[in-house]
Amino acid sequence: RKAMEAAGAARKPESTLDKIVGELKNPKRAVTTVEKSSYDWDKFKEDQGIGEQLEKYAKDGYVERQEFLQRVDERQFELEKAERAKARAAAAMKQPQQK
Repeated sequence: RKAMEAAGAARKPESTLDKIVGELKNPKRAVTTVEKSSYDWDKFKEDQGIGEQLEKYAKDGYVERQEFLQRVDERQFELEKAERAKARAAAAMKQPQQK
């Protein structure tokens, strides 16, 4: 019986509903714009031979500059803090001690 059903199913043309169900079971994955752009960019870098050069310059990029500026700012703050502490200590020594 199963063999007859299988043979009958093989001869029967696929209906529109069967096609839709088949597509839902095995959907074709569309490439997104971001994926396509990423692929195109990678291919361009490879074709132009600029991948290594971009990596080198990325190391000296925005994030690194911001971190450097943050370190400079912190160092400047610490120097100013030390100067203020010196000034307070000098002012305290000049004032007569109260009893």
